[in-house]
Amino acid sequence: MKKLFQTAIALLLALGGAALVAYMMAHIARYNLGIPSSALREQALISAGLIVGLVTIEFLASKER
Repeated sequence: MKKLFQTAIALLLALGGAALVAYMMAHIARYNLGIPSSALREQALISAGLIVGLVTIEFLASKER
């Protein structure tokens, strides 16, 4: 139970950090570099899909060990 709790806390911290970095990068890209919102949205969806896939693979691979 303790390991599950530690894993959940680590995942929440990682997700929070990733969300903060994503927000900062979007702000810089939109306001400093002038990239339109539609282009950012499309790239964000593609990146999120790739990350979800990689995290799922890692999670399933660690369950088999």
